[in-house]
Amino acid sequence: MHSLIEGAAAAALRAHWGVGGAGSLETLVFKRPEVPEALCLRVVTVSADRPAARPGLDSRYDGALGFGFPVRDLHRRHAIIEALGFTATAGVTVMAFPRADGTTYDIGETHWVAPDDVMVLGVDRTHLQPVGPIDPALDIGGPSYSSALVADAVASGEFFDKVLGLELRREFTFESEGPSGGMRLPRGTRVHFQQWFAPGSRTGYLVIMQLKENALRAPQGLGLKNRGIGLWSFPTADLELVRERALRHGAPVLRETVFIESPGLGAVSSLILATPDGFPIEVYQPL
Repeated sequence: MHSLIEGAAAAALRAHWGVGGAGSLETLVFKRPEVPEALCLRVVTVSADRPAARPGLDSRYDGALGFGFPVRDLHRRHAIIEALGFTATAGVTVMAFPRADGTTYDIGETHWVAPDDVMVLGVDRTHLQPVGPIDPALDIGGPSYSSALVADAVASGEFFDKVLGLELRREFTFESEGPSGGMRLPRGTRVHFQQWFAPGSRTGYLVIMQLKENALRAPQGLGLKNRGIGLWSFPTADLELVRERALRHGAPVLRETVFIESPGLGAVSSLILATPDGFPIEVYQPL
């Protein structure tokens, strides 16, 4: 869905999202109707001279990193993406994930490079349950999760748990394979990995990673002042309760609750909080 928002509505959205500027606001909303559980992507056009949130797709910088899509036959999908003119940080790679019993299983991944230094992962779990529902006609689903690098996984976890009410379902540490790996981190970099889900859900989750070595802070700070992923949005049935938990936990409120017509969401009551790193989190309640 493409829309050109003008006048007072555009000014209200610019103020709400903190994107600044004047005039009309061009937005795109991407949904996958065949996979209603998939995440919705809202794209806001900003000035091309804004700095990239993650310069050169460098995976050492904190902040939102990208999105993950469940895929069948990853090699075929990789060929399709390359034929469209998009590159990958590495070819199809294999990552070993641990099970609860200490054994591991392999997952095929490809890290494609999207515009504005956003990383898009294709994830093929072969005979295992995919990371999210897949459109059977296309053998691709999602997006099923979004990922980010944080400065302190413990502090971020407190926010996701105590404020947003998410649950931690997986946590482990792995070592980077070096430049041949999809994240192109220095070899041996230890990465603390977490998966956060809404209670009862099996898709639409967060992947949170903390680099134990070689981490860099975002050069321009986090949020919509940069090109790239600038905001995550979460629905709730009780926005005031979330606000109370945020204040109790000491989470910064970037913008108090407003009523707004939001692209892709409709009429909502919306509150914008900040993670411990300062990344904006919109929590909204449909009206």
